[in-house]
Formats: sequence, C-alpha cells, structure tokens
Amino acid sequence: MPTSARRVVTGCAVALAVVAASCSKGPAAAPSSPASTRPATTAGATTTTGASTTTASGPRGPAVVACAPAQLAVTAGRRGAATGHIGVALLFENTGTRACVLDGYPGVGGLDGAGTQVTQAVRTPSGFMGGLSGYVGGPVPSVTLTPGATASALVEGTDVPTGTATTCASYAALLVTPPNTVQSVRVDAGLPGCSGLEVHPVVSGTTGSVPQ
Repeated sequence: MPTSARRVVTGCAVALAVVAASCSKGPAAAPSSPASTRPATTAGATTTTGASTTTASGPRGPAVVACAPAQLAVTAGRRGAATGHIGVALLFENTGTRACVLDGYPGVGGLDGAGTQVTQAVRTPSGFMGGLSGYVGGPVPSVTLTPGATASALVEGTDVPTGTATTCASYAALLVTPPNTVQSVRVDAGLPGCSGLEVHPVVSGTTGSVPQ
C-alpha cells in the first residue's frame, strides 16, 4: 500500500477512536437538588367548649374524658340560708391521677329517714340561692378537673309551707348521681322540701354558683 494511502487510513482510525470515546461518556448528569431538611411535626389539637378545655387524642397524649365514679369523691359542702330558702353545695373532687370532665346536672333524690327515695330534685340553671347566674340557654359549661381539683353543684329547698299547708316534707339525706354516670352516692345533707328540691349545674369551685 502506498505511503499516502496508509496515512489516510491511519488518520481515519484516529478520528473514529476519538468519536467513539466521546460517545461512550454520554450526556453530563444534571446536578441533584439538596434534600429538604424541614422536619414534619404533628401536635395534639385542643378544643374549648363553654368553660372547659379538652385535649384531643394525638401523639402528645390521650383525650380528657368524662369523670368516672371511681375517681370522684362526692360530699356535702357549704350550707346557706336566706328568707326561708336553704341551699347546700355538693362537692365533686377528682381523687384520681388524671384530669377528667364534668358537665351538666347531677341527679339528686331526697331520702326519708329510712333511706328511701321519696322525691327527685328538679333541674334548673339557677335559683334563689345561686347556681349558674346569667344563663341564657344552650349547653351549660363543662368543667375540667385536674387531680385534686373540686367542682360543685347547688341543691336548694324551702322551709316555708305553701298554700294552706302547715308542715313540710323534710329529707334526711340526698342520693347523688354525678353527671354522665349511673352510680349514686348517699350524702348526709338534710334539706326541707316545702316547695320541692332544685339542683343546678356543676360549676368550678366549691360554692355551686357562678360568679362566686
């Protein structure tokens, strides 16, 4: 083969090698964007109804639920009297280790000397002796009880005979059922019942009335 022909063949081989090397590299990869480092967070939600605050179930803990009979101590609190009206505050103390909610009215029955229930207190927002002052309808407030805290409800009656009556019924003790429960507790707090008995909603504190 002539020298000039060998030079042409060699030149072509070199050119093909360069092209092949270039093709083997492929297109340059696009730079990757840095991964996001923002953490995802989820918090338990809180809702407020009336006078109470409850925490919804979530990663921060369980919900605040209604008070169970086993975590409530039910006793008689302060008594008061004015112009023939007598009232007694029923106390509901959270003796448990977790917060709980009370809302609405307790059930209250009047017991005679033999311990038999002979009347049922009428549920009213407020009365002569107190209760939920300023109530204008709608749901009554809820009360969240932390461990050791106390809520109360006022029960009242009268000792003035009505109409032509000369005597009145008298109740030796009360049978109390905390709100949202079916377990009753005898409370040794006697009341007269000339006009029957009234019970008002559970409120914060120990007087059975709002404002205190």
